[in-house]
Amino acid sequence: MNRQRRCALVAPLLASAMALPPAMAAQAAPSTEQAPASPVCQLQPVGGASSNVNVVITGFPSNQKITISRVGGRTSDVRVDAQGSLTAKNLRDGTYNVKPHNGGRGSSVSCKDAPAPVSVNIAEADLVATKPDTPTVNCNQATPVTFEGTLTGTGAGDIKVVWISPDTGKRSEPTMKFTGPSTKTPAFVVNAPARANPAEPRPTVKAQLLVPRQGSEQGVSSAVFTVTLHCAAGT
Repeated sequence: MNRQRRCALVAPLLASAMALPPAMAAQAAPSTEQAPASPVCQLQPVGGASSNVNVVITGFPSNQKITISRVGGRTSDVRVDAQGSLTAKNLRDGTYNVKPHNGGRGSSVSCKDAPAPVSVNIAEADLVATKPDTPTVNCNQATPVTFEGTLTGTGAGDIKVVWISPDTGKRSEPTMKFTGPSTKTPAFVVNAPARANPAEPRPTVKAQLLVPRQGSEQGVSSAVFTVTLHCAAGT
């Protein structure tokens, strides 16, 4: 099988490839963030010459009144927004805790330092189709097609990848750990549609693997990969 090479997100390239002969033929074709289940508080540096921090709070009940306290310092009563979130900006660095005001709903939480920025540079995103792995399939029923991707680059860290199927509309955005120089992505399964009778064209399904921008690096994507099934006689 030939792999599809990556290209910039702003201008995906089209290419052709073969996927797992004789099982199928493949060729190229034109191509909300939810609040955490429990409260989370992170301390993010303001940046520049300042040693102050932003206290970023998420996961509280909608419009909950909460108390932010700094150990050895001041205490403030504030209210989160309808999404249960609040950012208290440019506060003195220190040890912070957040709790519901006067015993309200929700849990108390200690504020942790925000994780260091991800240092990953993805240079290539490739994908192949690995299933079905039989010579022919029954094309009078929907057939699951499995795509697998490989990312190549430098650095290490947790990154989000995006799988899309342009013709079916299916989409998946898993987070994975990239360890470099090459790491496999979670698989992506799309159903190729059934055809009503053997006179119709063979069923096809498409997939593309994208890596959103990581830090200051430009995002990349594979070409759109199209799988055409080999149909068993009479299907």
